[in-house]
Amino acid sequence: MPDEEKQQSVLDALMDKYYQSVGHNANLLMNAAPDTTGLIQKSIVPHYVNFGKEVQRRFGTSVAETKGEGATVELALKQPAKIDHVIIMEELKHGERVRAYEVEGLVPGNEWQKLCDGISVGHKRIQKFERTEVSKIRFKATESVAPPKIRRLAVFDVGKLLASGN
Repeated sequence: MPDEEKQQSVLDALMDKYYQSVGHNANLLMNAAPDTTGLIQKSIVPHYVNFGKEVQRRFGTSVAETKGEGATVELALKQPAKIDHVIIMEELKHGERVRAYEVEGLVPGNEWQKLCDGISVGHKRIQKFERTEVSKIRFKATESVAPPKIRRLAVFDVGKLLASGN
């Protein structure tokens, strides 16, 4: 396998682990144990560097974001845009309050369309969904133990980045 293909394969695997851990309110354990010299193996370092760059590339700049309190938090985009990811983060100093939620997008024709749903938010929840053009996003806590405090509701167009290679 050529080196570039191996790099991409490792990057894809790391991104899958990122979505499955950090994207589900958990920590990502890299299991990068130092060798007998106390250093990380040189052969592994480029993979981690690429991984960090990819996370930053995908999630470093949002299409739009906001924060808010209550069962519903809306995010109006400056202009309609295509999105395919949402990051939701709760203000944890008040505890994890959201037990279930939906994210909807206001699509052309002024109709709300369900983009994704889930259980619990916590520190960070990342969800992928079909690339959809929206003018507004609505987070709805469908079940919570107290009024939610959302410290970040951000949307991204990762598909555009992946297709363009930027």
